[in-house]
Amino acid sequence: MDVLAAAAAAAPVADAPSQQRLTEKQRWSCVAWHEIGWSNKKIAEHLGVHRNTVRNILAREAAVGSPNSGSRSGRPRCTDEALDTAIAFTSHVEPFASPRQIKRKLQLDNISPRTIDRRLQAAGLFGRIARHKRDYAPEEIAARLAFAQRHQAWTVEQWSSVLFSDEKCFWGQGFCGHTYVRRPMGQAFNPTYCVNKIAHPVKVNAWGCFSAEGPGYLHIFYKKLDSELYVKILRDNLKDVAKRDFPSPNPPAIRSWHFLQDNAPMHKAGIAKEWLHNNGVSVLDFPPYSPDLNPIENLWAIMAREVEKKQCEDDEALGDAVLKVWNEVDPKVYKDLASSMPERCLAVIDAQGWHTKY
Repeated sequence: MDVLAAAAAAAPVADAPSQQRLTEKQRWSCVAWHEIGWSNKKIAEHLGVHRNTVRNILAREAAVGSPNSGSRSGRPRCTDEALDTAIAFTSHVEPFASPRQIKRKLQLDNISPRTIDRRLQAAGLFGRIARHKRDYAPEEIAARLAFAQRHQAWTVEQWSSVLFSDEKCFWGQGFCGHTYVRRPMGQAFNPTYCVNKIAHPVKVNAWGCFSAEGPGYLHIFYKKLDSELYVKILRDNLKDVAKRDFPSPNPPAIRSWHFLQDNAPMHKAGIAKEWLHNNGVSVLDFPPYSPDLNPIENLWAIMAREVEKKQCEDDEALGDAVLKVWNEVDPKVYKDLASSMPERCLAVIDAQGWHTKY
């Protein structure tokens, strides 16, 4: 090959990344430029590579007569197909076993946990954080199924006549959940990178309700919710929201509607049941431990993300922030959440009463 012609044909690639492997034409150009007197430094700058790369190319050409890189066999594989299958099968049988535990169980003394992890990923078994879900008792599964089957024929219009309610605790400064920090190696206990838990973090509690028509009232409270306070909240808010959201052609009457609440102790207290009965409120028989069947849980999640951005320093500021976020939720969210109930019931039936994606 005419190396001078190759040098003339090779285009300068000064901006080429240093990690990029040179082409055959560029390698022969290194040899050509070297023969006409270019220094290794000049050749490296012209190609955008390190001088050691140029030196290695010239050394290979001098040794074997060609600057082209030899074939690479790669690192020998330390597991065969049978062992890969055994690793995947062990993880399938014991899904919570770590690569290190699988290594010990299969007595793979010469194989690293990292290699085992790669084999598991190749088998489609990826490490993920397990979700915390209640292990339902048979009677709880039966109650969930019964609710879903009882309401599976309900239309979106019927669910639009339901007032969904629940309580939620919102946190301001001082709440220590999972807090991420970027720190140098070996600085885990440096106070600069540590979170200090505050004995009494800023928090407020809220009771809220909504229907497909939009948000109801949000009641902020700072003490523990008991049955007496709960009845007061219902007395102050529930009927007014129902009159607004479920009007009748003949006011002040209202059309038929239903109230959905979970099975918290204060909801099931005698005085709460008595007030609801005396005021003609039709309460849906809601199954226990079923947040996926109460769409207000999704509304709380939306709000919590927004409230968390505020990081309020006192209870009053946090309460104001919660109210502000409540009033700024897109009205379409309420309609979409209420309209999701037919799919939620169907999902519970399909899951035979077990947890669903909701």
